[in-house]
Amino acid sequence: MRPIREMLDAQQGRTRFHMPGHKGRLGPIDPARDVTELMGTDDLFAPSGAIAGAETLLAKSCGAGASILLTGGATAGMHAMALTFLRPGDRLLLKRSAHHSALSACVLAGAEPVFAPPDADLAAAARELHPDAVLVTRPDYFGRVEALPDVSVPVLVDAAHGAHFNWWESPPSAMRAGATAAVESAHKTLGALTGGAWMHFRDQDIARRARQMLRIVMSSSPSYLVLQSLDDARAWMDEFGRPALSETAELCEQARAEIAKMPGLISKNLGDPTRLYVETRGLGLSGWSAYKRLREMGVELELADAGGVLAIATAYDRPEDFHRLTGALRRLRGDGSAPPNLPAPACGEPCASLRAAALARTKRVELKDAAGEISARSVGAYPPGSAIVAPGEKFTEAAIEYLLQMDSLGAQLFGAEGGSVEAADKEDALHAPI
Repeated sequence: MRPIREMLDAQQGRTRFHMPGHKGRLGPIDPARDVTELMGTDDLFAPSGAIAGAETLLAKSCGAGASILLTGGATAGMHAMALTFLRPGDRLLLKRSAHHSALSACVLAGAEPVFAPPDADLAAAARELHPDAVLVTRPDYFGRVEALPDVSVPVLVDAAHGAHFNWWESPPSAMRAGATAAVESAHKTLGALTGGAWMHFRDQDIARRARQMLRIVMSSSPSYLVLQSLDDARAWMDEFGRPALSETAELCEQARAEIAKMPGLISKNLGDPTRLYVETRGLGLSGWSAYKRLREMGVELELADAGGVLAIATAYDRPEDFHRLTGALRRLRGDGSAPPNLPAPACGEPCASLRAAALARTKRVELKDAAGEISARSVGAYPPGSAIVAPGEKFTEAAIEYLLQMDSLGAQLFGAEGGSVEAADKEDALHAPI
């Protein structure tokens, strides 16, 4: 029995509008190249040969002072970036819509998140709140791109979905837009293997410190297959990326024009021209129902939410892939599943240190009975992976009601698997030394 092999076998032959960006078209993987740190293979944590050369080329392509390859995904990069710029007790300003990996980074660094609303002006918020650093998610999962704030503290960017921005002019990449540091997930939109990502820094001295922080959060045995794929992805984009992305954006625009002719469906360019979010609510169809129906037609998308579905397009998609996508969308029919307009998320109530709560002793509590409990984990819904209740926040009746409503509609909850959550021991969370 090989259940994982069988699971992956069952995924073959489908039209893939989801990550990883290579869409299964990289060719066979040579296991002979799966090596370890040897005298001739360089060391990711102290590079002086091929890895150092690859990182120099990457920094040049991405407009950075220095770049570091990652085999632990953007999550490892987020954690190392936080450890590099934040000290215990520091305050990180970020929007509530940030990915929950940013909160895990704060746990590791001993920093406290300061949440701003999703539509907040971060520059104005920074002037009022005086944080030690600002974190911006740019672009977000749906391709929305915001300007980076002009502030006097480090501007850190979660650009997990924007690695391809380095090979076009507009919207500009995080580093060219003025970031102090940024993390990009190359496997999401480029031809890198899953787990392949990179960090960029404006200052080379800061990059040296970040590499040491990386030792704390990533395996000391990085995958050389992933490292090779990162270098190959950069080289391919340097040679072919600009025209390839232009063609992909044009195919997406053609798809939007086709979708505009389909009653009840809407697709707009939200900033990243290679992201296709299709609103299905006007068809009387929830995004979750549409996702399942498209999957039955052999078209696999990245995600669904209450109002629509999201397709990730990359330079590896072909015209026939878009033809299959629009053909499947044309066959969708309403089923009355579209929910009414949902209220804005009701979030948890801050009451304890994030780090103290995350490291506290815990107990399992049914989500429906969790009012008044202090969360020890990030709890929310995909997409976009933002915490409705963060560690150190108290579950409120309104937050619980929102989460249960999302679950009933078909959203995928995280931190509440099986209908229960991890509640922090209140003595640990409220009185533990930090």
